[in-house]
Amino acid sequence: MKTIRLIIAGMLLCASVDFTYAQSFDEERMDRDLKIAENILSTLARGESRSIFYDNVESNYIQDYGVIFSIPQSTFVFKASGSSVVYRSSGGGSAVVVAPEAPEPDDEERRVIEDKRRVEIKGDELAELAEENLREQMTTFLVDYADLIGQLKPSDRIIVQTSGKNDRIFVSGRNSVKKQSGLTAQILKSDLIAFKQGKLDRSEVIGKISFTSNENKEVAKDLELFATIFARLYEPDLSSTYYMSSRSIGYTNLEGYGVTFSMKMYSSTSDGGIHTIRTTGETGLSQEERNEKVNAMYPQFEQTFKENLLDYGRTIRSMKPEEMLTFKVKLTECRGCEMPEEIEVSVKGEVLKGYDSGSLSKESALKKISVTKKRD
Repeated sequence: MKTIRLIIAGMLLCASVDFTYAQSFDEERMDRDLKIAENILSTLARGESRSIFYDNVESNYIQDYGVIFSIPQSTFVFKASGSSVVYRSSGGGSAVVVAPEAPEPDDEERRVIEDKRRVEIKGDELAELAEENLREQMTTFLVDYADLIGQLKPSDRIIVQTSGKNDRIFVSGRNSVKKQSGLTAQILKSDLIAFKQGKLDRSEVIGKISFTSNENKEVAKDLELFATIFARLYEPDLSSTYYMSSRSIGYTNLEGYGVTFSMKMYSSTSDGGIHTIRTTGETGLSQEERNEKVNAMYPQFEQTFKENLLDYGRTIRSMKPEEMLTFKVKLTECRGCEMPEEIEVSVKGEVLKGYDSGSLSKESALKKISVTKKRD
């Protein structure tokens, strides 16, 4: 009996801690901490000749899971065998351009030597150098700066991952093309706490970082298909509210959590201050008229989005019942409007499976979809 009482007391204590955490969580503080962390991650290597420069680093806090930082495989510069190697990305693909430092105008011999060296650098070497440099930057961020993010639980993960699709390395002067794999690094908040308390030394906490290469990671075909379906649904000819300008939707499959998709919505085009709403065909609108109509569209957009999530989300067979299907949607710009700037729409896999099997009605399933609205 005494043992049972102790177990119950422990359960109540855990519940109390979770309740207190939920009550005291400061969303504005978390947003501030994440923006500072994004800036640190973007600028860590600046000022060095062997550096990575990442633009548009994005972060996402997921309650009871942790924080995810996504850094696009963008421009960075480092030295390789005396040459400057410049990595650039554009659109959905990426390229590595190997170029020597600019020679003096009269130094013809030096130019020839540098050109020869440029051709000799192999794609494999570039990929290895890029990944080595990236691992160093991720490690420095996680060990030295990630603990600046407050309010995380000991069980929360801090994840840094590269983002981008169809990334390739092109070697100047050669016909070879090599796939540039993505990289993910993660550590538990509890490991950082132990490091700060002196229970782990630097080498030990670095050993706690888990690195995963996405090069050989199996792509779930149902996720790819679902992303394609949603992209088509929100092209201007099918959507009755907001639309996407891109035909691709990025997503991240998180072990132990589920899948998170990201979308950016638009509503209109402008020519000389005259606005046209593409999905309705209304044109000749002033800024004020445009904003009024765009703002009025939001309730319909949210309702239709939730219905689409149910109707097509059930096609994802690889999701487990306890996993989450989440959409982070950046909405069209509408200054001075009441509509949110961003929404996060989430539903559990068990809801999708219940709706698909008929054990949940559409009305009941819709009520189980969570929508979080955000404004700066």
